[in-house]
Amino acid sequence: MDSTTKPNIEADVILNETNAKLHNLLIGLASSVANFPGFLGMETVQAIEVEPIVGFPDRGCIVVTPEGFLKELILSVLPGASTLGGYEQSEQLKDLDLPPEEETVYLYRAIKLLSK
Repeated sequence: MDSTTKPNIEADVILNETNAKLHNLLIGLASSVANFPGFLGMETVQAIEVEPIVGFPDRGCIVVTPEGFLKELILSVLPGASTLGGYEQSEQLKDLDLPPEEETVYLYRAIKLLSK
């Protein structure tokens, strides 16, 4: 192991521990919200969008759920019967696999958002 490897490993351990603590805080905050809002006023999806990080890769629409998890929200509008308004909507919450440094920022932003 060279002299730069050990600090890098230690930094990764600290970052992962920090993310675990931030996630526990987010779970507590999310569970304390009495009426979690619907995404964009929808009744079918309860989620709050977390603003994207400028300069990081596009991760789609990142939201925090009432359970305190960060997910990617995928909304699809499909053509439907005209008697049903002409379209159908599909919502999917997808698990995220973020690098630890991005996860830290999204967790922090979600905590700030729910603290308001």
